[in-house]
Amino acid sequence: MVSELKTLATKHQSLALSFMDNLLPAKGLKELFTEIAASGRQFQLFAEIRATTPAPVLSAMGAAGTETVQVGVEALSTSLLKKLKKGTTTIQNLQIMRDCETPGLPNLTGNLILHFPSSDERDVAETLATLAFVAPFRPLKPATFWLGYESPISRNPRAYGIRKRGNHAFYGRLFPIPVLKNLTLMMQDYSGQKRYQRQIWKKVEEEVHRWQENYDDLHRSPESGPILSYLDGKEFIIIRQRRPGQDDMTHRLSGTSREIYLFCQTHRSLRAVLAQFPRLQEDILLPFLKMMVGKRLMFNEGNRYLSLAVPARYPFS
Repeated sequence: MVSELKTLATKHQSLALSFMDNLLPAKGLKELFTEIAASGRQFQLFAEIRATTPAPVLSAMGAAGTETVQVGVEALSTSLLKKLKKGTTTIQNLQIMRDCETPGLPNLTGNLILHFPSSDERDVAETLATLAFVAPFRPLKPATFWLGYESPISRNPRAYGIRKRGNHAFYGRLFPIPVLKNLTLMMQDYSGQKRYQRQIWKKVEEEVHRWQENYDDLHRSPESGPILSYLDGKEFIIIRQRRPGQDDMTHRLSGTSREIYLFCQTHRSLRAVLAQFPRLQEDILLPFLKMMVGKRLMFNEGNRYLSLAVPARYPFS
């Protein structure tokens, strides 16, 4: 694959290349991009990757010139992710969204699906709760659900409350009605709780719009840096929390507090944290974790915890 990249770059005199055909396979990804970096060419790459791609792989991709990755985040609610059959959880999505804010790593682009058939108020409530923690990360693009012909949902419409189906009305601008009636096209329209979906997701749309505005405001200066970042002093860390329209906040963690925060750069269960720090009792650890969540410096999903700040200066090694 590396030789093909070299050939394409030379043939077309271009360094801007995209990996297509959906997701790159997870196996051997770090080695592939390490080899691309060793080619000495200053590529500008785009790729689609899984939400579970670890930080060391992202670091290798960044070093090879990957500027943007598209990640199938799709939702910030684990209950909705299950309906979407994504095989991921909210905390996994937040981990890769956070990693991609690290200087030197690729920028993340992804969608937030709205109005998904069979989504309900629980899905919306979980999404709104998560949105309170994602301010430091590049905003997702709100995307209204559309029904694809022969998609799993199209093949099992009753399970999703879908009734009547047919070609999307937009096609009426391209084809005469008599012709359109005899065609079956990719984008389908349907009946089934559309008004209800628009109503329950309205607040989410507003919050995503506010998220984008605040993120843009905090990145007006090219040298502004990450919104939530830390500097490591080895015995302590200094966390900088930038806020729209307000002064920055600074938090210092030292000793075991620092170690716990860095340990949770990968989302960890409460049991794993206790095992890593056996001298800590749960009645001492839990108040600390809850305090960090309350300050939006960590996120928790059930008994799993994730630190949200990224290194201020250096990518992962």
